[in-house]
Amino acid sequence: MPTMDDGGRSRFETLLVAYLAGEARAHERLLGDDFVEEYPQSGERIQGRANALAVSAANPTPPAAMGPARLTSCGEDLVALEQKATYGTDPWWIVAVWDVRDGRAQRETAYFADPFTPPAWRAEWVEPIPTEAASDPERHQPVDRWVVERYTQALAANDLETLGRLRHPDWVADLPQSGERFHGHQAVLEADRSYPGRMPSGAERRLGGPADRWALSPSYVPLRIAGRGAHWVSESELTYPSGERVHGVALIEFSHEMAIGERWYYCAPFEAPAWRRQWVEPR
Repeated sequence: MPTMDDGGRSRFETLLVAYLAGEARAHERLLGDDFVEEYPQSGERIQGRANALAVSAANPTPPAAMGPARLTSCGEDLVALEQKATYGTDPWWIVAVWDVRDGRAQRETAYFADPFTPPAWRAEWVEPIPTEAASDPERHQPVDRWVVERYTQALAANDLETLGRLRHPDWVADLPQSGERFHGHQAVLEADRSYPGRMPSGAERRLGGPADRWALSPSYVPLRIAGRGAHWVSESELTYPSGERVHGVALIEFSHEMAIGERWYYCAPFEAPAWRRQWVEPR
């Protein structure tokens, strides 16, 4: 499959920013002819560029961006978007994973994460995300895929010892939905030990896609692990003791064979809206 060079990535990101800003016709130029859009939380798939454009045009409450988007290139043909937006008066986080070819989107997997109040039980182990928090490109170093798989497998097994070895001393994990930051492995370790009730677990699923994009684990099952170099994205599904299922998206950054930073999003299921039913199919 053709991959995206720096010029193609730059063109795509320019179009994406223009589309988010509401620039006329940017959306049309952004999407490839065979474009597919998926909403895992509602189980919907929009097949084809024309249908995707029709859904966008018919949206009765289109999102309004709140500040600039955060774009992360994960290898040659993947771009992750994080954008805070409002639907009407309600703020949400949009997290989208874009598969790109020749400077145009071939697939978008979109998640919607609502803000939540930081839970009191973990207050002593978190701090507010700094307002100036941003990635430092000079600190990032490419890693081999086996490092990423080992890391996510340790997450799957809740192998705290291995995670401690694979996390950089300056490792941080941000939860943009609540504005919380875990600073250092020990902080999240203590919080996990104090989690009320049982930690969420995964459920086995039959997975598809290119072999180098997917990995299975026995409990916290990644649906997809993709990327190349220093930046990776993991899409997962978690099941809480109550039976509630939540999709998780993690943006993971590496430096010198170790994880140095993560951003976690938790996205609850929602009912497919009736207004777009004519353009979608089950996922």
